[in-house]
Amino acid sequence: MSGSILTFSQDITNAEAPPPLPVGPYHAEIIGAQRRTSATSGKDYAQIMMRINAEYYPADYTDGDPDGTVLSYNRMQMEDNGANRHRWRLFLEKCGGPLGRSIDLNALIGLTCMVDIGHQEYEGEQRPTILRILAP
Repeated sequence: MSGSILTFSQDITNAEAPPPLPVGPYHAEIIGAQRRTSATSGKDYAQIMMRINAEYYPADYTDGDPDGTVLSYNRMQMEDNGANRHRWRLFLEKCGGPLGRSIDLNALIGLTCMVDIGHQEYEGEQRPTILRILAP
């Protein structure tokens, strides 16, 4: 491939989305974490990027990315209240993260955990999503 021409091995006229990562539990690694602000609520949350390596795909799942599947977990609110402190404690315990008064989002990178994958529809396609973080 060179210049501005992109050539595929097949005509893309009728290309369809591959099947999503199957539903179930998977081993995942945190590869990124950053503070974001919700456009709808205006509240801050942690966007936690997790990768499920291809070695953890089911044997019959042949359409997955060989570099793994990266999913965003956006359910960790940053507001300082009792419910969020408890939720962060549970999350960090499940991922083996450090507990304390301050959390450095950069310290989450490299931690591993088990995630429960489900599907949700987005723009007419089924896509994998992290439903919850599972106990070790």
